[in-house]
Amino acid sequence: MIPLSRSTRIALCLAAIGAACASPAPSDGRIVLQHPQATLPVTFGQVTGIAELTDGRVAVADIGNRLFLFGRFDPKGMDTIGRHVDTLMEGESMVGVHKMPGIVVHLAGDTIALVDFAFQRATLWTEKGQSLGPVVTYPVAGYNPAVNYDTLGYAYKADYRSILGGLAPGVITTSDSAPIVRFKRDGATGDTIGHLLLPKMGDAQFGNQTKSVPVVFSPSDVFGVTPDGWVWVARATTNSVDWRSPAGQWTQGKPRAWKKLPVTDADKEKFMAAALHNGLNPKLVIVFPFAAEKAPFTSATTGQGGTVWMQRSREAGDSIPVYDVVSRVDSVVKVVQLPKGAGLGGVGRNGEVYVILRDGGKQQVALFQLPH
Repeated sequence: MIPLSRSTRIALCLAAIGAACASPAPSDGRIVLQHPQATLPVTFGQVTGIAELTDGRVAVADIGNRLFLFGRFDPKGMDTIGRHVDTLMEGESMVGVHKMPGIVVHLAGDTIALVDFAFQRATLWTEKGQSLGPVVTYPVAGYNPAVNYDTLGYAYKADYRSILGGLAPGVITTSDSAPIVRFKRDGATGDTIGHLLLPKMGDAQFGNQTKSVPVVFSPSDVFGVTPDGWVWVARATTNSVDWRSPAGQWTQGKPRAWKKLPVTDADKEKFMAAALHNGLNPKLVIVFPFAAEKAPFTSATTGQGGTVWMQRSREAGDSIPVYDVVSRVDSVVKVVQLPKGAGLGGVGRNGEVYVILRDGGKQQVALFQLPH
């Protein structure tokens, strides 16, 4: 199971000239993004993954329409990859099919990994759209597939079982941290290479029942990996980024100041509205535990050139995302302000930024270019 945070967000802006870059805001030098360079020629239901291909195309997972697609940022359209199935019969081949396309990752060469949320597995594809079959999932930190990969043959995931019910049904275990496990994609064992701070636990009321749940807005760490095998951990209590080299050496990041935001009644109401929208029973009296303050960031994403994009926490009524782009030497490279309501799809090798924009009830994928 993947962390409940992680849907991706961003947007960047270009000037009207061919180079198309955004103008920095005079207040703090941030890059304010407004106008995309191009958009993909179709709309999507709900984009959950975008990966850059070597020839300028992108692979897109659309869980809303149950599609996996390749396409260019021109009017030529998109190619549907593989085949959607709702069920698989025993003994039926899993090659070339998907049910709920989720995360997309570009591996070494021309190989693409697609994590399927429903089948709890990953499948491999070529950039030509040919299926290479499923990745065998060994019980390393659970049976859920990894969503972080490098180009060296390793997969990475955090073991969240301590806050998801433990190892046995009915057995409740708690921990203040989750191990990060690295393992070969074709291997059955892994190594613990680091730990993540987990949210604090508190009591929630569901009708007449009391259950232990993560405290809403409680700080928790986020991790990721660069294609060349550097692991990063965004630390929620210090607003810093720690790095692990492929050789195994950790470098501790420098703490950075941030604007402290209290958790308000508006934040609580917004959270409860989203919970009810996602299926929480409205007939029950439900009370969640909330933190007093928000963490410095809400998500973090691997960027280009050894950087991490950390999305700042914001007030309940603020829908404009702002990212701190932190380099491997732990200095802020850029501050980027995204278009209102935009989502970060991914960052390319040469500063391309793939942005998820709302288009009524649908979504668009837009291309922006960071200024050099």
